[in-house]
Amino acid sequence: MLTLYGGDRSPFVRRVAYWLNLQGRAYQRRPVDLWVRDFETIRDRNPLSRVPILVLEDGTSLIETFSIIDYLEESADAAQRLLPAGGSARRAVLHDLALASGTAEKVVALIYETERRPADKVWSDWQQRLTAQAGAGLAALERVVPTEGLHGGARPNGADCALAALHALLLTVKAADFLADVPRLTAFGARIAAEPAFVLPEFVTSGA
Repeated sequence: MLTLYGGDRSPFVRRVAYWLNLQGRAYQRRPVDLWVRDFETIRDRNPLSRVPILVLEDGTSLIETFSIIDYLEESADAAQRLLPAGGSARRAVLHDLALASGTAEKVVALIYETERRPADKVWSDWQQRLTAQAGAGLAALERVVPTEGLHGGARPNGADCALAALHALLLTVKAADFLADVPRLTAFGARIAAEPAFVLPEFVTSGA
């Protein structure tokens, strides 16, 4: 069975979990706490001590979200794939997926800056830059999030996975109320939460 290593709050781990669920793949999840107990011990799976990590049945460790997704798409039947085969349709989905992923990276960096760094070490200019970058990414995504249904239409696609993971992350942010400025993404998050493949009860879903 596949094994997914990752933290409860990570949008990148969430995206892989959504992908696995939508493709109907059986897997077990191994929660990882990189801030306390697992930073050193996870290095045998990823020398960078980063998640997500997907361990295959033969023991091979796949690292970094896009690498894992590439494997899942390559090894899936055509009906299971969450990305169009090619052409402009594929580029469009990858564009929105990359924009959601990049925005999530800036939000995660802001969380590190405001929740992990000691208060007397916070660099306010850097915090403002991260907030601006995340806000710009969200503004761009707000223009492409569907007003009804899902990005993939009748069936969720890869962009839906990235958007859903980003929305779940925003629910946990204490430093800024990003969701106040993205009503379409907020409504999308409520719709996607009704999809069984996007229900991950063991993951963090609030700022607590």
